[in-house]
Amino acid sequence: MCLVRMMPSDDLSSDDLTGIAQKAARGGTFLLIGYFSSTVILAVGSIIIARLLGPSSYGSYSLAVTIPLLLISLADVGMNSALVRFPAKLRSEGDLSRSNRMIRIAFLFKFCTSMAASFICYSGAKIIAVSILNRSELAPLVQLASALILFKAVYECAAYSFIGLDLMQFSAGIQILESIVKSFLAPLLILIGFGVAGALLGYWFSFAVAGVVGTLLLFVRCTRSAGGASNSLSMELRVLLSYSLPLYVTIVLAVFLTQYQNIVLAHFASDLEIGNFNAASNFNMLLMILGYPLGAMFPMFSKLDPRSRRNELTKAFELSVKYASFLIIPGSVATMVLSRDLVSVVYGGSYVLAPSYLVAISSTFLLTALGYLVITSFLNGVGDTTTVLKMNIFALAVFLPLGPALAWSWSVLGLVVAYVLANAVGILYGMHRSSVNFGARPNFGASVKTLVAAFASAIPTMLLLRVYPIGLAIVSFAVGGLLYLIVYLTLAPLLGALNRADVGNLETIFYKISYLSTIAKPILRYESWVLAAAGRD
Repeated sequence: MCLVRMMPSDDLSSDDLTGIAQKAARGGTFLLIGYFSSTVILAVGSIIIARLLGPSSYGSYSLAVTIPLLLISLADVGMNSALVRFPAKLRSEGDLSRSNRMIRIAFLFKFCTSMAASFICYSGAKIIAVSILNRSELAPLVQLASALILFKAVYECAAYSFIGLDLMQFSAGIQILESIVKSFLAPLLILIGFGVAGALLGYWFSFAVAGVVGTLLLFVRCTRSAGGASNSLSMELRVLLSYSLPLYVTIVLAVFLTQYQNIVLAHFASDLEIGNFNAASNFNMLLMILGYPLGAMFPMFSKLDPRSRRNELTKAFELSVKYASFLIIPGSVATMVLSRDLVSVVYGGSYVLAPSYLVAISSTFLLTALGYLVITSFLNGVGDTTTVLKMNIFALAVFLPLGPALAWSWSVLGLVVAYVLANAVGILYGMHRSSVNFGARPNFGASVKTLVAAFASAIPTMLLLRVYPIGLAIVSFAVGGLLYLIVYLTLAPLLGALNRADVGNLETIFYKISYLSTIAKPILRYESWVLAAAGRD
């Protein structure tokens, strides 16, 4: 398809920027494949493990990994993000030796902190089992699970380093490898007779295998261009920590927010309501699968220096928000419209409150129009982690009083509303700082058009399902979803949410990626046809 009348204001004007965008799209595809495949494999494995162990033993298994999983987050010290940003930035500047050196230092630092956390968990297993889990018999299982902290740290170092090196296929590969090993080995060990201990062994051994494979691949590549470094080890570590520590505090705040939310629910919602809320929350995975490839934008932004390449950086941000909105917002609205059928297909008819909760939860993704799912990658990419921390502080400051207040009035729905409003405040602050410091802001006109197209597309679907109700939920979901997709892809170009320049940009980005181009081509051709039919060529 020829590219005609590319509008300069929306064009990817730089060949270098186009190349970076192509790499991001290719990497995002690998991340999507890895995330989706591993999620499906782990879901099947988890069902098998749960069935083999039974409710009581499965409960012990879940409790045994609770504290180790918490310590994994606390032992990271923000190094996962540093392992993406610095390799991407330094390699774009041609400093391969320093990039490799940063990877080694960050890897070693995280390995040491995780080893310390693993030792604390192992030696304090009895205290954890008695004082925190209230089950003294779980102490040996907690000790066994403590190895998970160290091996998952090694795995994460390799996975995030590959993203920073634009080797997303390796990151996706070890993610799939981990899920296969766990889903095969844990059930096998349970069947042999190891019970809960076998499930735990399979859990951490899967990360050990994937982590070792990933580390070997990583360090083979990192030693290819090894060379001298001008900065001392302590100086490089200070650079890493000055970037990562604000992100670490952000992680701590996120952990606190999750626990605080559970406490609020415990006080203001019934067990029935909490069960329905958790069921609805599980559907977030569907939208997160769509948003997961956006993680490839992190290294993309890291490659664009805010001082020397400001125009390219702001254009990359604007188009990232626009295209993320074009994908995520209709997915959110479609989930709202089809929430009842979606819940019915997965959980049956007993979860009567879950559809309304799912509508409220899905509304969070409407904030993509303001930069949600993009703004954090942007700020981390340009190194402004302090603003990311402040965003989370502002969001927490809103949620702390507002969550209980609205939950007291409207139970679960009130809590979700408070969560959405708190996120909106944090995003608006981040957008303000991005605009002031870097000149980066979304195209709000395009965002509004995308929102209008997404909600307008819901009308025919709602009318069809109301006038001609389909008894079978899965058929109703399939027919309604297909109708929504067709109407949205028609209205989006007609309302200006997507123009000829955007179609050209997406063609340019995707045409070298054969497997992604196969999916994108029919959609982009249809968008071009709609634009031509409407006389907008």
